[in-house]
Amino acid sequence: MPNNNDGKAATKLPFGVSRNGCGMDRLNFFERIGRRIVRGFSHLPMGVLYVFSDFVYFLLYWVVGYRLKVVRQNLLIVFPEKSDKERKQIERKFYRHLSDYFFETIKTLTISDEELLKRLKIRNSEVAAELFEKGKSIFLYAPHFGNWEWFTVIPLLYPGKDIHAFYQRQGNRLANYISVEGRTRRNIAAVESHHGFRFTYECIRDGIVSLTLVVGDQCPHRGAQKVWLPFCGKDTPFLAGPEHIARKLDVALVYPSFVSYRRGYYEVELHVIAESPRQLPEREGTRRFAALIEDDLRRIPQLWLWSHKRWKLNHEDFPNEK
Repeated sequence: MPNNNDGKAATKLPFGVSRNGCGMDRLNFFERIGRRIVRGFSHLPMGVLYVFSDFVYFLLYWVVGYRLKVVRQNLLIVFPEKSDKERKQIERKFYRHLSDYFFETIKTLTISDEELLKRLKIRNSEVAAELFEKGKSIFLYAPHFGNWEWFTVIPLLYPGKDIHAFYQRQGNRLANYISVEGRTRRNIAAVESHHGFRFTYECIRDGIVSLTLVVGDQCPHRGAQKVWLPFCGKDTPFLAGPEHIARKLDVALVYPSFVSYRRGYYEVELHVIAESPRQLPEREGTRRFAALIEDDLRRIPQLWLWSHKRWKLNHEDFPNEK
């Protein structure tokens, strides 16, 4: 029988795993000052942070034009049928959301449980609870959509369950520290992605029923194992790792769809991609994931990360990959 954890989280922290500050890089003097400044900002009320966000939006979009060429190329790929005016409306809304996301992420460092529960609601949280009752561990297979950082609300919804988050280590040590610090609040374990299979295997081996946040819509690097799928009218590479791990270990795949949005408030619905991924044809889990993303970004386009170079790889350059 699976171990329901009895309210106790796993304490084992192998290399590449951080929880509540343990296992993170040490900061130097100047980095510690930078961290204190960021944490100071995070104590400000959201209303004040959104005033700063408005200013940053003006700089990002109207002054600097941060990755504006990439954003416009991506919007043209996805919405060729829209007029220039319609695409510009989406891009402006996207930059507003991007700036808000930045300050909401800072707020993650100190936001109270009560405020976070108000700001990110999962309408049908019973979906994951029912899978837990069956002894199933879950990959919350998410895209860069809405505010994925506020999924730190999950331990409040499922007390006593082990909650993990796969992440890619950032090149800037301070940025990486702050990112991991925010994600490991409420006893979440942050696991470097290349340790994900081993860590998940050990949890299942030890009878630990868990939920792991996996953000899987980024473009794979050239040497990574890829799954090529039609996405937004273009042949697109997806990371093969999440579905590969889920199939090997029979972890349920669940997609969080942002269904409602107003500034600083999000509502999410959970969709079960596969309760038992190994019973699906190979690549089917990733195909369903891609279809759900496309549905979301066409419905609320400003919430997707358009500044990401999603289509920087062409299938023609990888003739041996399917």
